[in-house]
Amino acid sequence: MRSGTRRRGRASHPARGQGRGRLRQQGATALARLLTTPGPARPRVGTARPAGAAVSGPTRAGRRWVLLLALGWLVQAGLRVWFGHRQGLPLANPDETAYLVAARVLAGGPGADLSGSTLYQGGYPLLITPVYWFTSNPGTVYHAVLVINALVSAAVLPLGYAVCRRLGLGRPAAYGVAMVAALVPAGLFYSEYAMTDAIFPVITLAWLLATHTWLTASSARGRYLAAAGSALLAGYAYMVHSRGLVMLAGYAAVGGFILWRRAGARLSVAVAGLTALATAAAGWMLDRYLASALYPEGTRDLSAQMRTTLGSTMGAVHVLEMAAGQLWRLVLDSWGIAGIGLVAAIAVAARRGGGVELRIMAALSVGVTAVIACTAPAALPPDQSQTWASGRYLDGMVILFFLVGAVVLLRAGRRAILACAACAAALFGLATVTVFVYAGASLPTSGFGSGFNFAEPAVLTQDWTQASVLLATAVTLALLGVWLGFAFAMHHWQGATSRASVLASRASVLASRGAVLAFGVGVAAVSLLAVAQTTSQVSGTDGTQELAAGVPASALRPGEQVAVAADLGWQVWVPQVFTVSWTELEVFSGGSPPPTGVTAVEMPWAGQSAQASWPHAPAGWRVVASSQVGGWVLWRHG
Repeated sequence: MRSGTRRRGRASHPARGQGRGRLRQQGATALARLLTTPGPARPRVGTARPAGAAVSGPTRAGRRWVLLLALGWLVQAGLRVWFGHRQGLPLANPDETAYLVAARVLAGGPGADLSGSTLYQGGYPLLITPVYWFTSNPGTVYHAVLVINALVSAAVLPLGYAVCRRLGLGRPAAYGVAMVAALVPAGLFYSEYAMTDAIFPVITLAWLLATHTWLTASSARGRYLAAAGSALLAGYAYMVHSRGLVMLAGYAAVGGFILWRRAGARLSVAVAGLTALATAAAGWMLDRYLASALYPEGTRDLSAQMRTTLGSTMGAVHVLEMAAGQLWRLVLDSWGIAGIGLVAAIAVAARRGGGVELRIMAALSVGVTAVIACTAPAALPPDQSQTWASGRYLDGMVILFFLVGAVVLLRAGRRAILACAACAAALFGLATVTVFVYAGASLPTSGFGSGFNFAEPAVLTQDWTQASVLLATAVTLALLGVWLGFAFAMHHWQGATSRASVLASRASVLASRGAVLAFGVGVAAVSLLAVAQTTSQVSGTDGTQELAAGVPASALRPGEQVAVAADLGWQVWVPQVFTVSWTELEVFSGGSPPPTGVTAVEMPWAGQSAQASWPHAPAGWRVVASSQVGGWVLWRHG
């Protein structure tokens, strides 16, 4: 929510200025009605200036904040590049490889046969395809993709700033909260991998902001632009990941409300509907093209898996258990703050009065969160451990509710903060019990896959073997208690400001600001520590072991034709679909001769020696590299 002052140059455009002012006022008023308690008014840290306050150089101030946002975005992007600079090849397979190869196919390069795997949608590959216009070197491509990730992911800062402004924070506080939110692992760590999770929080925030603008726009032009922009983002979310389908459904509900209640805005619903339909149709056609190029024998049917899972009572119960695990991670991965934001959003959606637009946005956010939490695990095989209590699928909502929770801590009264914290702790405790019952007392965190999926519990428990569910919960609640202590200290000194002498009042202001600064620094420190440790352990130690077990890129000669045995483990050959960038890997049966023109063959390790992997090898073939640990043997002709 921006301050009430306006640029002098806008004085001749009252409709535009009044529309923006009303939008900001609705966010602040609705949130204040929910979160403040009866009693004398008191100043809030970082709240906006009164509309009539005299401000020197408003234009200069606005430009200064634009520059600060740009500088902060560059800092955040640089931080992400630095965290990922040591990673040179895909580790999170088959996801990373599938996205990278899809981008290569879109750029006109060789494809692969990933039949039977999940269809990795084309929205993210479309974003990174331009890298292949300039180079096909796997290492260069991968580093360039991580830079793109960093540039997009860093946009959490300006978008988070906009969210906080609309919820009533002044510029300094909004900037600080957004800067800290951009450091939360859910919005930072995944930028180190060529995956949709790197950009999905940005898409989520941008879509919600554009949808809110559509609801609150005062001019026809602004309404049409916001309708088209929000529809485009919803459609692109669907192009990027199946979670986008949930966002499209929620967006359709918002459009239905506007169509029903706002006669003057019905034409904008048509604009939004056509834009969303065109974008989704383009995404569908792109997916069909990629399916024919990369999945010639078909893909894994996630919809069928979901129907099978939800078709039985036990399956539905298991999905609800896993959904509770997702919500457990939403609170845990945000150090408790997103739990406060989620409860506040539920309260805003349920409470009558205040801004209708904010209630709609709160209901939309909560609804999308609940549906994703249920559908994401239902669409995956039940034996995949990441579905037990995954933090990936709600990464965008973690950042959103973190922002809301931080606003609550900075703006709400003590009673409202305590009420939100108590409800969040109760829901968190219930989710903990659910996870404890169905997933066990601890979660596996050793090895790349387990560490990648359960990094935050491992950090909180400092156990990279088996992270205790109860200990992770206790540490999260302890951190939440620390944040509440900072918030109450801030409010205490704010209250003392109005009762003290001038000198004491200044001291109280400094103490209040110190509490806010300590809150921000504390959360940022915990987040950076978590990302640094996760990067070191998962991308570093575990990732190095993962790469060491595979076929080294140096073992294959650029330009040679490579074939893999049909029974070779996917963990071995899938990464090479990306690293062998000059040709498509061929698949053959180990009991038959290799395809014509092939000069290198990879076989699964069998027996006591590498030679036993291909007992009937044709004349002229010899073993050039092998790994019993990795389970592969590389043969070369001549």
